[in-house]
Amino acid sequence: MLRFRAPRFSFGSFLLFTVFAIRLSFCLADVLVERSTVIPAPISVTPDQNWDGIDGQWSTFTLRVGTPQQFVRTFVSTASQQTWVVLAESCSDKSNVGSCTQARGWTYNVSQSSTWHQIGYYMLWTERNLGYSGNGQYGYDTVGLGGLGAEGPTLKNTTVGGFETTDFYLGIFGINPKPTNFSDFNDPSPSYITYLKEDNLIPSVSFGYTAGAQYRFTKVLASLTLGGYDTSRFIPNNMTFDFAPDNERDIVVGLQGITMNDQTKSNINLLPTPIFMYIDSTIPEIWLPLDACKAFESAFGLTYDNATNLYLVNDVTHSQLLAESANVTFTLGRKTTGGETIDIVLPYAAFDLVAKPPYRGLQNSSNYFPLRRAANESQYVFGRTFLQEAYLVVDWERFNFSVYQCSWVFGESSQIVPILSPSLANSTNTTIGTPNSSSSSKHLDTGKIIGIAVGVGLSVAIIAFLLIWWFWWRRHKARVMAKLEAAEANGDVPSEKSKDEAPNSPSSPTGGTNVFPKAELPADPPIKYELCSGSDGTPKPEDARLPGTPTSPGPDFPNPISEAEGSERKIYEMPGDIPPRLEADGRQLSEKESMVARERRYNGVDPVPSNSPISEETPRRLALVSPSEVTIVNGRGLQALQNVSPITPRTPRDGRDLEADNILSPLSPMDGSTEGSSSRRRFSYE
Repeated sequence: MLRFRAPRFSFGSFLLFTVFAIRLSFCLADVLVERSTVIPAPISVTPDQNWDGIDGQWSTFTLRVGTPQQFVRTFVSTASQQTWVVLAESCSDKSNVGSCTQARGWTYNVSQSSTWHQIGYYMLWTERNLGYSGNGQYGYDTVGLGGLGAEGPTLKNTTVGGFETTDFYLGIFGINPKPTNFSDFNDPSPSYITYLKEDNLIPSVSFGYTAGAQYRFTKVLASLTLGGYDTSRFIPNNMTFDFAPDNERDIVVGLQGITMNDQTKSNINLLPTPIFMYIDSTIPEIWLPLDACKAFESAFGLTYDNATNLYLVNDVTHSQLLAESANVTFTLGRKTTGGETIDIVLPYAAFDLVAKPPYRGLQNSSNYFPLRRAANESQYVFGRTFLQEAYLVVDWERFNFSVYQCSWVFGESSQIVPILSPSLANSTNTTIGTPNSSSSSKHLDTGKIIGIAVGVGLSVAIIAFLLIWWFWWRRHKARVMAKLEAAEANGDVPSEKSKDEAPNSPSSPTGGTNVFPKAELPADPPIKYELCSGSDGTPKPEDARLPGTPTSPGPDFPNPISEAEGSERKIYEMPGDIPPRLEADGRQLSEKESMVARERRYNGVDPVPSNSPISEETPRRLALVSPSEVTIVNGRGLQALQNVSPITPRTPRDGRDLEADNILSPLSPMDGSTEGSSSRRRFSYE
């Protein structure tokens, strides 16, 4: 009998496990609250105080790149999905490295970043249709939003491209969600804004952006909101645009008209033919077809410079344009004609820009009008000039966007509104998190109350279960120990030493009792049914009686005994001599004929082979020929009578021919019998 050994479990272990269960339940409650009720708030990226660029003065955003972090200033690009930085090598051969670095918005040194992972050199794909070119050194590195004092999220292993070309003079922060494919389409690299959504840092893949205006008030900085928009920066309208089918030109609006009004003229048409325009904040200018550019030249007195392909403005024209204070109205619609429209009005100050060397090969700084001649419809673009007075909201997940006229209310505070992802838009009892919600919150919301209630309930259930199990275990242990003590007192179990030491084998060489405790059969002697008299003391069959029968002296048997009959079966032996020969016509049988006859008489024919799988070989001898299978022929080849006995005399062994015509002869395989003949082709003389 095996001894039950109860598990060792102390009260201290019980208390420790209880505390762990309570902490686990509260952690699960916190996770439930965070994941089911709290939606991340949009990220309002803080612009820096700089106005940079050689194609105008534009509000920029600071990024922290690499480890240790290096600061770079960038423009926002709605067309690019990558982060571009100016490499330190672009200013290494300049006489004044400090001024070059400052003009290019600070540079990035790959060799000084411990988290840089090189990918390779690739062509800068963005704006290639506008004539921009250059190659980039691509890799993965850490990128954070915001400068010192305005730090935003920091993401690791994001796509970073470094360049030296002057076509893009400052870095680029791409907010397009398209992935980057370096080798093939099976292993794309997600964009920065996609990583933010995947890490649950923004409520959706969307943004709101305006480029800022240095001519408004005391210079109004740009505004960029990821995952939402700022309602304080625009005048609402009810018009929504769907994405265009071209993946490279998706944010497209129908430009139905351009009109100009100034102090002396009004409603001057500047767009002979309506067109579709692509909104792209990567570049500064507005690209229009040639006939529209000619209309601008006539209305504003512009002169086209063939060397730089710019509309350079001299001092006289510049002063005149400032005095006229013209306004240019862009009428937008979903199509080029008809339907609902909105107007975006740009003052002349929005076109009053200064270009600096080395922009477009300039040798000196000059005022210029940010209008470019487009060669085809793929170059019709609204650049940053347009976004000085327009606020753009793009929802990449719903494939739509909106364009609003900027609002210029001095001192108005920001009002950030999130754009919820379609998967979260239908959720109920949700709250939008804020950057300082954990520190400024003074009361618990519904989600947190539910989470805490779930945690407390789970803790109470765990504690109750553990207490019930504790008391049951103690009572069960006491009962088992009492049974073991009683068994030891009766000698039913081995000693303490043998209880603790399990045998290594059924028989131990060291001696002693090492038999495994096991269930045993009853100790009563088995009942044996023997045909002979019982020499071992067991009763004979004739002594068996039914239970309760007093007439038999033998013991009681559970059932009547049925015995096989005691007489042995008689054994029949074959005669020891050859049977007497039968004679016919005075001729005796040969020895082989006698053996065949004897075999047939005593053994009969061979039985049909059994279907046993053990033996499948053919019988050792063929069956004897029956009389029906023997054909009798005479000396003249005629068929004789049928049903002749197989032991009919045949030609004597001395070879003498018999005169009788009826001679028994088997049909030889060489005879010309047919397949269907009833005659057998074999003869058994074994």
